[in-house]
Amino acid sequence: MADEIPAAENAETATLGPGCFWSFDAVMRRTPGVTSSVAGFAGDHGPPPNYEDYERHGLNPQKFVEAVKLTFQPDKISFEDVLTLFFQSHDPTTPNQSGADRGTVYHSTIFYADEDQRVRSEKVMQRVRQELGQSIVTDLRPYQQFFEADPDQQDFYNKNRFQPYCRAVIEPKLRNLGIDVD
Repeated sequence: MADEIPAAENAETATLGPGCFWSFDAVMRRTPGVTSSVAGFAGDHGPPPNYEDYERHGLNPQKFVEAVKLTFQPDKISFEDVLTLFFQSHDPTTPNQSGADRGTVYHSTIFYADEDQRVRSEKVMQRVRQELGQSIVTDLRPYQQFFEADPDQQDFYNKNRFQPYCRAVIEPKLRNLGIDVD
C-alpha cells in the first residue's frame, strides 16, 4: 500500500469476501484508519487454486472466495463502519456474482475472527437486511486461513487505472461511495 501507515498497537483485522477483491481493495486503500489491505483468497484450508484456474477454468474445489484481509485502527474506523463499506461496495443480495463475474469465488462472505466479530457482524447484517427490505446472501463463516493473491492482483486499481475494468467498474464504485479517485 502506498503511504502505508504503521499499524497501531490496538489494530484489528477483518477478512471480507465482497465478490471482487480488486474493487474492495481500492475502497479500503482510500479509507482513513485502514493501515493495510491485501487481496487474496479465504474460506477453506489451502492452498487455493491459482487466479488463472479461477478465471479460465472456474476451478474452486474447496469453496474459496476472493477476499480482502485488512488491518485497521478501531479508534479511527470501527469494525461496524468497515462492514458498512463492505455492504455498500457490492450487492449482497445476489449469490455467487460480482457484477458480470459469476461463480462461487465471488460469493459475499464475512470471515469472523472471534465471537465478538461474529456478534457484531450479525447485527450489521440484520441492519442491512432491514435497510434493503430484502434478504441478503452474505455468508458468515469462521476465519480459517487467508492466502495472498499473486503480486499482479495487489493494489490492482492503482496499477491499472486506465484498464477498462477499472474505468467502468471500480472508478464509478469509488465515486458512488464519495471517494476521490484522483
